[in-house]
Order: sequence, then structure tokens, then C-alpha cells
Amino acid sequence: MATAATKSQSTEIAVKSQQAVQQFVEDPEYAAEIAADAGKGLDNVDADSVAIPFLAVLQTNSPQCDADSGEYLSGAKAGMLCNTVTKEIFDGKVGVLFIPCEYQRKFLRWSPREVGGGFKGEIKPEDVLKMRETKRLIELENRLFVPDENGNVNPKKNDKVADTRVHYILLLNPNTGQAHQAVLSLASTQIKKSKQLISLLGNKVIKDPVTGQTATPPTFANVVRVTTVAEQNDQGKWSGVKFELEGLVRDSATYRMARAFHMMVRADRAAVNYDAAAGSAEDETQSGRF
Repeated sequence: MATAATKSQSTEIAVKSQQAVQQFVEDPEYAAEIAADAGKGLDNVDADSVAIPFLAVLQTNSPQCDADSGEYLSGAKAGMLCNTVTKEIFDGKVGVLFIPCEYQRKFLRWSPREVGGGFKGEIKPEDVLKMRETKRLIELENRLFVPDENGNVNPKKNDKVADTRVHYILLLNPNTGQAHQAVLSLASTQIKKSKQLISLLGNKVIKDPVTGQTATPPTFANVVRVTTVAEQNDQGKWSGVKFELEGLVRDSATYRMARAFHMMVRADRAAVNYDAAAGSAEDETQSGRF
């Protein structure tokens, strides 16, 4: 069954497709046929069929920056932003625009790189407290780990559980002018940046020109610019994120796409492949996942 976002996109295609197709197809009757079939072939697409990309911040050791890596991207440098599905990279100083559609707090379990790495699932925030009380999660150096059968923790062997702030966004691609679903995942040092973004959105007020009444618009009515900034502490240096509000969404079609993505996430129909994110989670300040 098609997702809400897919249906919304198909409707938009149906409205605009004949004009778009005629740019590439000279025969107007053929163009009309293609337009009439807009969106078909996606009828059985569900959340597990769609790869929602991450908007990742590249670090010095990100595979996209390593010329010897199979994931290397020409021109990629630390501090750039990267769409992990399309493999597009963007200047971190200039940044990119996005629409914040939904937010979730998750606790994600990761296997350390030394034993193969990889995403091991998520734990509900309400379950984390119970697991800590029963010693199924142990805090070590401000990080949560899953202990072995004897209750011991070795950061290089035991799974880590990372407090992660997940922002579901519509990325406004500066190269194509199109909007694409994406995920911006923030943890560790970048949690404070997530809180700052939420504060910016919560404090935004618009005024009805007719009634004079004020209200906070839905988050998906806002356009946000994300750029990257150099950061460091006593453990190292990395590239972090910075958010600024750029105003409101100006066209109704994009607003409807953002609202559809919001509803899709709220209905738990947005499957995210966390293994597709850049780097690994055991050292967020060096991985791009934070």
C-alpha cells in the first residue's frame, strides 16, 4: 500500500506531469499518456520499500572523505553535508535549507566497531529507566552500555545505547529545487543543538493580519538553514551543526508535502535504516552521527 507521502507526491505529479513531460517528449499525445499514468508502479510501495536518506555531517574519518573507501565521494571534505542516498554533498558553510516535519527522541543500540559494528535496534525512552534500575543498562563515562552476563562493561566489546534526537525533514535541494524526505540524527554533543532548534520553532509566532491574533505555526510551516561549525573539546575536534530560521514555507505544494511527511511519521510509517547513516555510533564526535 502506498504511503501518505507517496500518494501526495503522486497527486502533485499528476497535476504537473504533462507540462513536465512535454519538455522531454515531442509528441503531445504520448506526453498525455505518460501524464495519465503518473505515479503508477508505486502502488505497493510501503515504508520498508523506501530508503529515507540521512543528512549527515562529514567528519575527517567519514568513509565519504576516504579515497580508499568504497563510499568515497569526489570532492568530499570534513564539514560538508551529505545526502546518504543520493550521494550529493553540500558546502557546510553555505548550508542547506530544510523543513522540520516531525521530531522523536530515541535510544539507539549500536555494536562497537571492534566487534563488527552496526545498528542493533532501538529502546523506548520509558524503558531506559527500567533497564538502568535493573542493571540491564550501565552508565560508564556518561555513556550507556549493555553489560555482559556478569554485569561487566568493556566499551570496545559491549553494545552502546545512544540518546538520539531524530528530526524528520524535507530537504530543499539547492541543486534541483526539489524537496526530498530526509532524517537528521543528533546525539552526544549535538543534543544541545537539537534543543536549540526546538526552542526556535516553539518560540516562533505569526500574527493573523485580519484578526490580529498570534499563534505558533506548525513546525512544518518553517524553513530552517543548517550549516556546519568547527567544534572541539578535550577529546578532539569535529564539525557540528548550527540552525537558523529562514522564514515560512511560501508555496502550498511544498507545505502539503511537509504535512504529509509529518503525518506519515506520526502514523509510524517512516522506516529508517540507521545502518545507512555515515560512520558508526561508538564515537559520535568523529562519525557524523553525533
